Amino acid sequence: MVLSTRLPRLFARTLLFLAPLHVQAGVLTLENGDRIQGELVLVEKDQVIWKSETFGEVKVDKSKVVSMDIDTDIKIAGRDEPCTLAGHRKEQWEVYCDEGRGWLIDFPGIERAEPYSKFTGSPVLFGGNITAGGVFESGNREREDLDANINLDIRHGDFNHLVGLVYQNQESEEDGDLEKYQLNYDLRWIFSEKWFAAANSELEREEAQNLELGTTLGLGMGYLFYDTSKTSFSLEGGVSSLQENFIDEELSEDQDDRYVAGRVALNYRYKFSLGPEVYFDQETLQSFDHSNDFEANAKLGVRTPLVEGVLMEIGYEWQYDNTPSLESEKEDTKVTVGIGYEW
Repeated sequence: MVLSTRLPRLFARTLLFLAPLHVQAGVLTLENGDRIQGELVLVEKDQVIWKSETFGEVKVDKSKVVSMDIDTDIKIAGRDEPCTLAGHRKEQWEVYCDEGRGWLIDFPGIERAEPYSKFTGSPVLFGGNITAGGVFESGNREREDLDANINLDIRHGDFNHLVGLVYQNQESEEDGDLEKYQLNYDLRWIFSEKWFAAANSELEREEAQNLELGTTLGLGMGYLFYDTSKTSFSLEGGVSSLQENFIDEELSEDQDDRYVAGRVALNYRYKFSLGPEVYFDQETLQSFDHSNDFEANAKLGVRTPLVEGVLMEIGYEWQYDNTPSLESEKEDTKVTVGIGYEW
């Protein structure tokens, strides 16, 4: 939202320098009335790191910050130029950037901000989890087995790298050894406060669905409604190119081995105050060549911490392919109960 009154950037800085002398480098005001003198170190998804003149470096939840007064330019994720913070009142920041226009920014939704003088390529932040559990699956697979999942979340400045690896193995006298490998890599570039450009890729081998090797490459745009340690929600749309090589070509002679499809995806996560976290991920692919050729998948689950770093996860997965290989069912479902480690 552009402010109706656009103060020049120089005037915004002048207001800061005319503040009372005891403000010094900066003042962080909390909802309980405390005023912490010092300087900004970093604004993250869910907290503000502030260097106090008295207590040293402290971490404060964003929800407890009423206002912030600083006299240095800042680097905000999604903007390349330095910005001046002219005012902060609870839920919003008033900033002025190089073009001289004033903006109101949703403070809880800011992914990252730091003093511009310290911005020399943001440090790399790692997160993720590893889980292994029992699987109870119906559809193209009828089994009770184990699978393993690895998910990595790597953040560097305005770039977010998401990596996922899935391995499943079924051993039975009837079908023999059926395996599934799946590797995903998604890249998000936050070019505005809420908007991001996205690139997605996937490699998959699924013997139960007659898939020798499937590859997916896609580009799109997304909107990040919010992203904090407590909750996140995003929508994404774009175009994907898919190629599929089949184990038995005769079983998949009516299927396209290469096609272009529209893609829509959403990701939602919410963490309760007592510890459990629920998540829901959904993706739909619709072929541009044939209206009846579409795929959809969804994941719904809950993660509960047991001890520090160790979690229990219960998940439900649903996959639907409207044009599967012959002798394969359109729908697959899976329930997983497992133990993992999160960092």
